[in-house]
Amino acid sequence: MALSELELGWKSSIPHPGYNPDGESRAFYSLYYNYHGRNRKNNILENREDSPDESRRSLLRRVYPFISSLPKESFVLDLGAGRQIFEKEYEDKYGNKPICHIITVDIADIPKDRLLAKDCPHVQATGQSLPFRDEQFDAVISNMAFDFMLPLPQATTELYRITKGNASIFLNLHHPSLVNYDIDRELSKVARKMRHKHQNRKTNNEKLRLKTAVFLHHKHLRDNRLLFETDDQIVRCFSDGGFDIKSIEIKSDSNDKWWEVDLAKKTMANKKHLEPSGTIFTRQP
Repeated sequence: MALSELELGWKSSIPHPGYNPDGESRAFYSLYYNYHGRNRKNNILENREDSPDESRRSLLRRVYPFISSLPKESFVLDLGAGRQIFEKEYEDKYGNKPICHIITVDIADIPKDRLLAKDCPHVQATGQSLPFRDEQFDAVISNMAFDFMLPLPQATTELYRITKGNASIFLNLHHPSLVNYDIDRELSKVARKMRHKHQNRKTNNEKLRLKTAVFLHHKHLRDNRLLFETDDQIVRCFSDGGFDIKSIEIKSDSNDKWWEVDLAKKTMANKKHLEPSGTIFTRQP
């Protein structure tokens, strides 16, 4: 079915993730982390975090023994931290803050008053160009964010550059089941809601724009097979990027699946140089 002029005009205002991944991600997440909705009683509703609650809790349990043992002069980077919910949940669960330095990074423009860990330094940057010196971090954590930092080989190169020898990396990555739903149908449903609001002269389209951006991004990931489908793909990506694979597991809750990947930076300078390409999954002859 052909799209109406209204639908075409509305969709064209949302950057497509295939054109400029950094620009699209910055625009979307800046809007997402600053979104305020209201319920029927007109109470303000804060946006929910876009990662499954259990994936964050699982990451917290996984990294706590390591982070809590780091000395004061150590540095940990939370890559794709959003509003710092991981840091907030760390303090809530364990009753104190780690003595090491945790720095958070996200591509979104997040005002200081929207951050949850008030005394935790936060930097706006992309995963492909991190504003840190070489070998600065003893550890890196990332929950459901690193594999969205396209092109991934470039982000992996930056991850290698900023970490010390033998640094530990704890990643939660999206499973392809994330995009195993009828995305086109969902886009059509949102378009109908948008058309209905237009006909009734309702102009608050922020939530619908957010939904559309999510569906378009998922469509891009699915159509280009940009999520890790097998553990072999994960091994090849990070091993060639200079990291030893400590463990790879698939975890799930009642709704979502994700990869849990623990890495260590190789001590030998024998990593291969990865060139960014359209896909990271092409096998070399």
